[in-house]
Amino acid sequence: MPKIVDHDERRLSIVHATWRLIAAKGFRATTMREIAKASGVANGGLSPYFRNKEELIGATFEHVFEATNERFAAVRADLEGLPALRALMLQIFPLDEERLLEARIVIPFWEYAANEPELLALHERTMQQWRGEISDHLETAKRLGEIRDDVDVARSTDLFMALLDGVQVVAVVSPGTSSADRLTGLLDGYLDLLR
Repeated sequence: MPKIVDHDERRLSIVHATWRLIAAKGFRATTMREIAKASGVANGGLSPYFRNKEELIGATFEHVFEATNERFAAVRADLEGLPALRALMLQIFPLDEERLLEARIVIPFWEYAANEPELLALHERTMQQWRGEISDHLETAKRLGEIRDDVDVARSTDLFMALLDGVQVVAVVSPGTSSADRLTGLLDGYLDLLR
């Protein structure tokens, strides 16, 4: 009798294998053959789950994005305004091994997505979600009197998005300069500028 395989469960296990390989070896060095082997499927056995490498890379990026959102949902509770913004940013910042590995996925994804319209659209969609959340938290902070009235929410949102990208790059390419304490202090300094 043939083995019954849960399609979604297998897709997720392939995404996890891809995530681990890219984090360990880099994006360019990770081949579909290695992903198949690490996933426990035969060479060519990925095709029932992913049409091509681009689709698999997109699913891996989405997994990282969703993992971050799940962590944020778990710590957010009743937070709003600046505490909620700080909590969101800390879930994205590469402060521990898991989030550093996520940054090692995201950074090469940017390069790859730049020439792949579907992946670029995926990236834009996910970043718009975070941009919206950051903006909402800043608007709430302004309404609650946690930040100055003259703070430009749109410009501040852009600065926080740039900060997110920058700390991920620095943590990956200059790990000696990006301890969790230093990165948290950088975030707190940005937040203090708004008060």
